Amino acid sequence: MGRVVCLGTGDPLNAERAQTCIAVRLPREGAILFDASSGTIILGRLQSASIPLEGIHHLFVSHRHFDHVGGLAPLLISMASLPDANLTVYALPETLRALRTLLALTIPGLEDWLGERLRWRDLTPGSQIRAQDAEVTPFLVDHSVECVGYRITQGGSTAVFAADTRPCPRVVEYARGAGLLIHEAYGTRDEAGTAHTRGHSTAAEAGEAARGAGVGRLVLTHLRAERFADPAELVAEAGEVFEGTVEAARDLDAFEF
Repeated sequence: MGRVVCLGTGDPLNAERAQTCIAVRLPREGAILFDASSGTIILGRLQSASIPLEGIHHLFVSHRHFDHVGGLAPLLISMASLPDANLTVYALPETLRALRTLLALTIPGLEDWLGERLRWRDLTPGSQIRAQDAEVTPFLVDHSVECVGYRITQGGSTAVFAADTRPCPRVVEYARGAGLLIHEAYGTRDEAGTAHTRGHSTAAEAGEAARGAGVGRLVLTHLRAERFADPAELVAEAGEVFEGTVEAARDLDAFEF
């Protein structure tokens, strides 16, 4: 059985939460990261979750928006001072180019500091990657820029992470039979027009994806501040269409799959 820790669960303008990042626990102290939040807050969230930097060797990035990759530079700078730390960053080719350009502009020389301890790997949607004891399969979703979701299988159990996406049949396809679907929720169904324009889904649409895939549990993430979207209302709306367990994630919540 696998275990996911939601290190950050907020959207880009949510000051109540860290921005999106999840960690899949490994049998010992390490973890595989999916996205990197928005800044140095990722370091505090890792510390609170008792995940040492030396135990992180794989980072899978969904897309290049700052609330998903802003923590990459602090993560790499911190790793540079730890001789045993090394990291492979996986993303779509366009996303990798954007990340490396940003690092070169803002922290010149960072890649040289890490040398061979930092590796970059292009993702091919649909192609499985072995990352320690997990199998990770990226799949294209429908956001405002190139973006992937991830199907993660560990010890025979499966979780799916759909970070930023409009309603997308590939989410249902890749989440089919999973124990856990972690899906973004911009707002309620009366905000569908705005959500879709910005590349996002409503809570009801997250529930529809969970129902269509037949998952065991739905966790909502990438949440706006509570004055814009009440987590309880989002859970209630998703629960109207999905009969399984629905929860709105909070920072540092952990879920088994």
